[in-house]
Parts: sequence; structure tokens; C-alpha cells
Amino acid sequence: MTRSISRIPAPRVPPVVHDRVRYEQVDNGLVAGLDQMGGYLAAVDQASGERLWVLKVYDNRREPGREGDAQDVFFRTMTWQPDGTLLIENERGARFAVDPATRTVRPLPAE
Repeated sequence: MTRSISRIPAPRVPPVVHDRVRYEQVDNGLVAGLDQMGGYLAAVDQASGERLWVLKVYDNRREPGREGDAQDVFFRTMTWQPDGTLLIENERGARFAVDPATRTVRPLPAE
């Protein structure tokens, strides 16, 4: 990811491994052919490295006329929960519960 003068680097969020699947943030969604830079979660087979699926966790629309990368929002934290969901918090403090089994996302109230 290239750095912008107007944006600090995105947080480095380590992948989370569960049941031989590595869950990681897609660092550059536009290069990967997606519709936005951040906000995507990828599931990767730990043994083969094969990408199993990609899920949009949240929308991050850019406003025309403003520098794009200054508007991008990435994950801040990602933690596995006892209920089998992945808790993701983004740079703006929005929180989401991702159920990998159903590939669904549920927004959570702010803390």
C-alpha cells in the first residue's frame, strides 16, 4: 500500500488462525479487484495458502473531490470470540461481529 502525505499508515493487524483457516484483512481491495481499499476480510487455507473467500465487513464510500487514501478506513483490531465469531473494529471505532460459518456480518454497538 502506498503512503499518502495526508494519511498515517494503516494499522498492521495480524491475521487470526482458527481451525486451519487464516483470517486476514485485505490490505488493498482496489488492487485485488474489489470496490474499495479497506473493509474486506479474507479467509485463507492455512496449509495451501488458497484464498477460500472474501467478505465485505463494512462500506467505505469515498467522496469525490477529496484525496482518496485519506478517506480509506482499515481494521484496527481483529480478535476471535468464544462464540465462534470474529470481532473486528475499524479505525473509526465501528465494531462488527463476523460469523465465518455463515459469512455474515453484524454491526455491534460502540463501546
